[in-house]
Amino acid sequence: MNEKPHLLFIDDDRAFSPLLCEYLAEKGVRTTLCHSGVEGVETFKTGRFDLCILDVKMPFKDGFAVAQEIRGFDPEIPFIFLTGETEKEKRIKGFQLGAEDYVTKPFSMEELYLRIQVVLRRGISATLKPAATEYQIGRYQFNIAARELELAGKTTKLSAIETKLLQYFCDAELGKIDRDTALRRVWGDDDQLRGRSLNVYVSKLRQFLKDDPGIEILNIHGEGYQMVVR
Repeated sequence: MNEKPHLLFIDDDRAFSPLLCEYLAEKGVRTTLCHSGVEGVETFKTGRFDLCILDVKMPFKDGFAVAQEIRGFDPEIPFIFLTGETEKEKRIKGFQLGAEDYVTKPFSMEELYLRIQVVLRRGISATLKPAATEYQIGRYQFNIAARELELAGKTTKLSAIETKLLQYFCDAELGKIDRDTALRRVWGDDDQLRGRSLNVYVSKLRQFLKDDPGIEILNIHGEGYQMVVR
């Protein structure tokens, strides 16, 4: 079952941004709108998104700061910057932060929609593999290539980070993972500041797997976690 792409849109413009969300909804794109960087980061931590659209110029926490913080939770999430500024240095900074695209205001809604489609297609082609690798986790079927969990006909779409972490649990001996190793395997380093991100994603996996009472992810004090399938 294919889900609509889910975008996180962070923009303090309270007049135009709701109209853009309505337009995208008509195009089949689900959008969660936040009007501040702080709200946007908190929303990202509790949701699952395919793309972030970030306004650069926002009070308190601008789009660049938001992008850096979000990348701490998911280094693979793509994002598009929106800006009214045309300075070369600003654009370069955006691309240095890993932006997929940079759209200068004013822009047409159709143009942004087409750019969103390009980024989403690029992400799909980068993550799909020639042959699906699957795991059976209790009553769940876990498809790595599609990044999906399926149980009794109900499919849950996973983010890239969620997929990596769940695969690590599946590959680990007795389902036991070490925190430092998990940080390196999933995020590419063992920066302890990412430890909070690991906790968040383990909590997400618990929620995704809760419909099978035989599956449990345990905390191992001072070491990491263990996924137990009874």
